[in-house]
Amino acid sequence: MIVAYLEKMHHQMYEEKLNLEREYHKKDILIKDNMKFIQALENTLDENFESFSPREVDQENHLKIEALLEEQQRLKAEANELKEKTEDLNVSLAELEMVLKAARENKNSYSEEAEQQEKYKVYKQKILEIQETEQQHIAKDLHDTVLQNLTNTIHKIEICSRIMDVDTVRCRLEFQAILKSVRDIIQNVRGVIHELHPVYMDEIGLDAAMEKEISRLRKSEILNVSYETLGESIEFSPIVSLGILRIVSEACNNILKHANAKHVFIQVKYLEEKIVVEVEDDGVGFIINDIQNLEMSDGSEFGIFMMRERAYLLSGKLEIISEPGKGTKVVAELPIR
Repeated sequence: MIVAYLEKMHHQMYEEKLNLEREYHKKDILIKDNMKFIQALENTLDENFESFSPREVDQENHLKIEALLEEQQRLKAEANELKEKTEDLNVSLAELEMVLKAARENKNSYSEEAEQQEKYKVYKQKILEIQETEQQHIAKDLHDTVLQNLTNTIHKIEICSRIMDVDTVRCRLEFQAILKSVRDIIQNVRGVIHELHPVYMDEIGLDAAMEKEISRLRKSEILNVSYETLGESIEFSPIVSLGILRIVSEACNNILKHANAKHVFIQVKYLEEKIVVEVEDDGVGFIINDIQNLEMSDGSEFGIFMMRERAYLLSGKLEIISEPGKGTKVVAELPIR
């Protein structure tokens, strides 16, 4: 609003300045023409010329010269007044331009601040969405594994309490099943804890953590996993290392669930200003444009969303390259700070 008003005022003052300059130019031309006319009349008053001129003509020329001189003085006064107004207007325009520049900078600063506030608002909402979705994901894992195993274990214990005095052999077998179930529960709880925060991450760093993750994938005996690092290794903060590990882990989980791949190639490149992580498979691939519409029962679309959000929250970006029948490549680029 203020900038628009100042710009309008500047436009009006500039137009006024141009008008003053045009008027001054007209006055200057009149002054020069009058000077030429006066000089021509004065030449007629030459002593040699006067002897050939009638007295009435000579008197008339004198009167014309006097009138032109008076007009010349008036024109010069008007021209000087126009010149002073133009100079004052130039000063005012220069001051207004400074004010307008400051107003524009303030407007841009305000716009940037408003934009930053809007981004921060969206960012906070994203964080809350991520937290809520991850909590739902953890709750589902606990319900499908630990809770069901505990329910089955309680059921077996109740059976043992009924048949303990009647069928000791079956009771012994049930206790063996209970023991196995408890061990499975412990393993499942460890898996949930690992997903929440790998216990070794704070101690061994990114490279060693990646090696452990690769080892875990190889134990599945479903994928042939290749892994390499390029460049000089850099020590990241635990939160950045964990973010990179999460991206790789989620990409590999999606491969195990959907890609029908036989080989996976994982590469970590340490460049001068960024780290580039690539996870590529030789699976079935998919159409990139359909990725926004993925709604799978196992929450795979959430995994893709989470990979992108993790990269974004670490000031980086994530790209997914895929075609049907040509596999999939996930590329994450994160700045080195």
